Amino acid sequence: MKNTIKILITSFIFLLAIQLKAQDGYTYTLQHNGGYSFTVQAVPNTSSNNFATSVQSYGFTIILPDGVTIDTGSATSLGSAASATLFDGTAIGQVAIDGYLVTETLGSPAALPAPSAATNSNMFTFTVNGSPTSGEMRILENNSALATTVTPLKSFMQADMIDNGMAQFVNVVDPNAAAVSGMSTFDFNTLSVEEENELSTLSLYPNPASDIVQIVLPTDIKNIEIEVFDNAGKQIAMQLSADNTIDVSNIASGLYLVNITSNNSKTTKKLIVK
Repeated sequence: MKNTIKILITSFIFLLAIQLKAQDGYTYTLQHNGGYSFTVQAVPNTSSNNFATSVQSYGFTIILPDGVTIDTGSATSLGSAASATLFDGTAIGQVAIDGYLVTETLGSPAALPAPSAATNSNMFTFTVNGSPTSGEMRILENNSALATTVTPLKSFMQADMIDNGMAQFVNVVDPNAAAVSGMSTFDFNTLSVEEENELSTLSLYPNPASDIVQIVLPTDIKNIEIEVFDNAGKQIAMQLSADNTIDVSNIASGLYLVNITSNNSKTTKKLIVK
């Protein structure tokens, strides 16, 4: 009888360990950086695991309205070598959409914060071209009909999450669940107001710039607020002067997005710092 009880207790502990381990894993979410800049982030499942995740490779699919493209030339990624492969939805019977299969195999595994930190990790930052004002962008769900039919489009992450002294890389994104969380879709209609508002004629001068940039406003606009983001989606602290200028002499060269708002109007301008 004692042996039976001992076996039952051991079995229960084993099953509990499996359930706790099953909590380890990741989903993907969209982060809107302002304007047409977005970042796909990896979101750790709820877990008490204090072992930092080591990522060997990852991938996901971004679905866009037919004809809409993303700027892969200035995109940034976890290891700076992601491949974004465009596919025509028409070729797979999806005439209303196009998409990008984004994958990356890292030369050296990258470390993500331990799941217990509950920290989202930036995987891939990109800009949508053409300033679309209608249609929806989304991360393809693993349990969708399209991902089930065309399995290479499924999200994955080959990673080591077990602190056992061995490098064992397995897929930690559930291939049979949605594998997305938070904001996984974005409606471009929310940006349509930017194209037809009182800030539509605003400009930045000079552009490219190396020191002082003047925000040239329409004559009837008096008060504005700004936010500046780098190409990785990180907000840059920037002080707006009383005469609507910003000093970019102390920031790195590159492409930036400047969000300008006034009352209920908003627009986003690209600024190149040289």
